[in-house]
Amino acid sequence: MVNVGNIEKKVAVLFGGRSSEHEISLRSALFILKNIPEKYQIIPVGINRSGMYFSLEGFFKSKDFSESTVEDLAIIIAGKVPKNFSGKRNLKSLLLPYIASEIQNDSPHFTYSSSSNQEKYRILNLDASCFFPVLHGQNGEDGRLQGLFELAEVAYVGCDIRSSVVGIDKDLQKRLAREAGVGVAKYEVVDIEAFETNLQNTLDCIEKNIGYPCFIKPNALGSAVGTGRAKSRGELEKLLKEALSFDQKALVEEPMVGTEVECAFLGTAYAPRITVAGEIATKDFYSYEEKYASASEAEQFIPARLSPERMKELCEMARKVATITGISGLCRIDFWNCKNSNQFIFNEINTLPGLTSISMFPKLWEQEGVMGAQWIEETIEGAYLRKKRMDKCQYGIKASI
Repeated sequence: MVNVGNIEKKVAVLFGGRSSEHEISLRSALFILKNIPEKYQIIPVGINRSGMYFSLEGFFKSKDFSESTVEDLAIIIAGKVPKNFSGKRNLKSLLLPYIASEIQNDSPHFTYSSSSNQEKYRILNLDASCFFPVLHGQNGEDGRLQGLFELAEVAYVGCDIRSSVVGIDKDLQKRLAREAGVGVAKYEVVDIEAFETNLQNTLDCIEKNIGYPCFIKPNALGSAVGTGRAKSRGELEKLLKEALSFDQKALVEEPMVGTEVECAFLGTAYAPRITVAGEIATKDFYSYEEKYASASEAEQFIPARLSPERMKELCEMARKVATITGISGLCRIDFWNCKNSNQFIFNEINTLPGLTSISMFPKLWEQEGVMGAQWIEETIEGAYLRKKRMDKCQYGIKASI
């Protein structure tokens, strides 16, 4: 194990995870692994669908991943070693909710024993000084993992617990936006208990308040997973059942006629940095398949097709959303540019936006002249700075500022 005092600039990049967006995580992580500046050493950490952690022994640089593929990351998650890392071992790994200095003396005792073998776990708290969770959706960007990071008192990239919870909860972020004077679509929240115990009343309420067509989505998920459009009562019931298989709540929204416009964010809620908006024009609604298909018919426009005055208005709205929701790190803030009303309607925040080759976030920053290595370094250094501030006030223990 590496001495706790000698782990500065060692970054554990987490990918995979217990999420319906597992595969998208691998694509995004590949971008991060290939673009982390050379000043950092990397620990690639794959998390399988059961929540087990695996990492390649030792430390790496971004150049070591120059020929890596999504399939290679899947091999790491499976507990094996990709061909281009032959000679390395794949280690079962743990991230413990304890301070590294307290773990160090007891680390030899963290072993897995059975009648046939005994295997030692790698304790990531002792090897990494910063964690970069490239995990989409539940168990990655919803506050659960962030809570573990804070119990372990480690630096981590992205939103903190509170803004992660807000960022995954579409209903909550829409309420905050509406309170701040930012327009949101008309919607209804369906709780799984209401769906199971009072279905007909639930459907009647939606038909009265929203009508058809309407859009159904899980309340706390991303990448358009579990999302669909209903044109009838039968379709509504079917799509609600599907959405509620991913989450305890579902959102039913009125349809928006127009295009999706998105701003990328870096920094903090106090000092947000907002890009010009990009635009996505689809022939139909932006489904999971449409988002990630190699032959997608959706058109992207960077910058969005807006006048300078409307672009300024949109960026100011994005800045307001960033401030009221308390986000930090790297996020994307999405709106609808409504054709009929000529208004911007807030859609959602993505606290860990897609980072694939076709994703909007890296393209928007490239438009601003900020390349991947630059904003990756900014987010990592921001994580270290937040850690220093948290060290002064952790757990309410009085400390001098």
